[in-house]
Amino acid sequence: MLISMISRSKRTFFASLGIVMVIASPLCAADPIKVPLTTTAVSGGRNSKNTYLSPLYLLDSEKRPGWFRLNDAKPTQTFTIGGLACTVEAGPPETGKLYLKTPTQNFIFNTNSSLNAEPMELTLENGRKYPLRGSGSSYAQTDPKTGKESISASVLLWPASIQTGKIGNTPIAIYDSNVDGFYTSNEDGIVIGTPLKEYNFVQPLSKYISTPDGIFEVRNLAKDGSELTVIPYSGPTASLEVITPRKYAGRILLASFDAGLNVTTNGKSDESVTVIPGDYTVLTALLDTKPLSLSMWVTGVGMPKLKVEAGTKQVLTLSGPKVLEFQASLVDGKVNIQPKTIHTKGQAGETYLADYDPKTLPKVYLNVDGKSTLLGETMLDRAAGEYFGDVPADINLKAAKEVTVTLKMHLLVFGELAATVPLKMP
Repeated sequence: MLISMISRSKRTFFASLGIVMVIASPLCAADPIKVPLTTTAVSGGRNSKNTYLSPLYLLDSEKRPGWFRLNDAKPTQTFTIGGLACTVEAGPPETGKLYLKTPTQNFIFNTNSSLNAEPMELTLENGRKYPLRGSGSSYAQTDPKTGKESISASVLLWPASIQTGKIGNTPIAIYDSNVDGFYTSNEDGIVIGTPLKEYNFVQPLSKYISTPDGIFEVRNLAKDGSELTVIPYSGPTASLEVITPRKYAGRILLASFDAGLNVTTNGKSDESVTVIPGDYTVLTALLDTKPLSLSMWVTGVGMPKLKVEAGTKQVLTLSGPKVLEFQASLVDGKVNIQPKTIHTKGQAGETYLADYDPKTLPKVYLNVDGKSTLLGETMLDRAAGEYFGDVPADINLKAAKEVTVTLKMHLLVFGELAATVPLKMP
């Protein structure tokens, strides 16, 4: 019997006899485990930008740390890495050069990708070395009205190293996801398992991490990435399994914000992961199909949460795209569809960023009071990133009672999807 369960009167009686009682906690805290971490270079190569990059940033490159856009109005951008002031700038487009500068160092890298080049090794204020790789693009644009030439460039920087170690027998790799030169729980990422395998993408480093050796609570991560401190978790657990479409396999990242746990699974029917009870949702996933050598991103934005209770096993099935969603509006007399509004949804509410078959371009139909008109199949303006279609001259939209737009897309692997939505008028 635990001493804490003994009544106060009995404890007083024992004390009168000179017996000292020690109050024990029902759950004795485990000793912290200090995991030494070693800086390990990430090799260059065609896929190195995708290896160790958080999928959360890959889905929206504009929000991705280390991504900069430069133009005549903003020819340089300044930021800090590990407290060190850094500046990126682009040279004239014909040179194909991009520059990274610090108070004591200057680096040049090429717009045509320097994935295989030696990393740019920054020396931070405390003397710590921080290797980076970079790539980007730079081009000149001429205003057709004024003839004035302007420069536009994009720059992407990403860490060329990870911090590796082992929790028990499980290899781990910590990645500086936000490219700030420091390692911070809840801001940076971790790969659990075989960290040097291509496309093992990074999951955010949460309060708890699940490994084949058990679940651990993260207590501390050294800012320089030299050490991770964890303690074993001894609370209630459950099992979670994710099944992906038959033709696909890949990595699925799930998160429970109330449980404080992120987990990654491969979507195979024979693999389940041990989790802490809570409400889980798909943060993102990268699914691959070998027959066509394609990759497809999946997000859980707007997806209902899956409740996982202690001692149970929950199965989440991703079906592949089933429903097409998009928005259409009238802009300067043309039917406009912005690709960012196009979503293909699965039966669990997940969203697929599925590519359409380039051999069968999307078809857009304008439907006016029951009469449908094909606006075209080559309406993708790749420079502007939008769909545009001219409204036929003999159609009076102002006099129409009902105006809708139908989009038909033939997706690789999954076939054709179609949807009809009202046309938004100005």
